[in-house]
Amino acid sequence: MITIIVYGQRRRETESFGELVKDLFAYLSEEELKLYCFTTTDMVNKYLAEGMLLDMACVRVRGQEDIALLHQIRGQYAQSEFLLIADASISPMEYLTPSVRAASLLLHPYEAKQKEQVFRAFLKSCLYGRAQAAAAEKGLFVVENREGATAIPYSQIYYIEVRERKIFIRLKNKEYSKYDSMEHILEQLPDQFVRCHRSYAFNMQHLERVRLSENAVYLEHGLIVPLSRSYKPAVKELLHHQEAAGRQ
Repeated sequence: MITIIVYGQRRRETESFGELVKDLFAYLSEEELKLYCFTTTDMVNKYLAEGMLLDMACVRVRGQEDIALLHQIRGQYAQSEFLLIADASISPMEYLTPSVRAASLLLHPYEAKQKEQVFRAFLKSCLYGRAQAAAAEKGLFVVENREGATAIPYSQIYYIEVRERKIFIRLKNKEYSKYDSMEHILEQLPDQFVRCHRSYAFNMQHLERVRLSENAVYLEHGLIVPLSRSYKPAVKELLHHQEAAGRQ
C-alpha cells in the first residue's frame, strides 16, 4: 500500500491534484493507494499527530506557513518523497534546500500538459525506487524499459555492458537493455559485481579465471569480458584478497 497526501490552500486546485494522482497511480502501479487531500495546515498537523504512514507528499507552497509545514513533515518522515508546487511569490531558496529534499518541482503558472508530465515523472520515479529497494531485499534487480519491468535475480546476471549508449544486462542466454549509466547501475548492485573495463562489470559468482596476459575475464559457459589496463590493478587486488580469504 502506498500513502500519499496532497496539500494546498485552494480547494479546487488541491482536488485537481488529487484526481491527477489517482488517475496516474492507477496507470503506473497495481498497489493499493491511500490518498488524503488537505486544505489547511491544521488538517495536515492532525494527520501527522496520528503517526500515519506517508510515502509521498504533494505540497503547494505559498508562504512561510507552508515552508514550516514542509520541515515538519520532513522531520517526521525522513524517507518520504516530496513534489512541490510553487510560484514566484516565494524564493526557491526557501524550499529547494537539503533539509526539505524535494524530489520534483512544478512551477506556477503551469499548463495542464506540463502538470501531468511533472506528476507522472514524480510518481514513476518514486514507484520505481520503491520497487528497486524491495527487489534488492530479495536479491533481485529490476530492469524497466518500454517492454515493462522485469525482476532478475542477481545470481542470473553474468555481466553488465555499456553499448550504444545503453546498459545491457547479460544473462546466460539472454540480455535486457535500458537507458542508464554504468556508475548508476553499480550503485544499485551488490559488491559481487566488479568493474573491469570502462564498459564492463562482471559478477564474481560466475568467474572462472582471469587471464592478465590476455586482458580478459573468463566467466562460466564460455562468456568472456575484457579487462582494461586501468582496472587491472583493482581486479588483481580483489583476486588476491579472495584467495587469501579462501586459505583461512
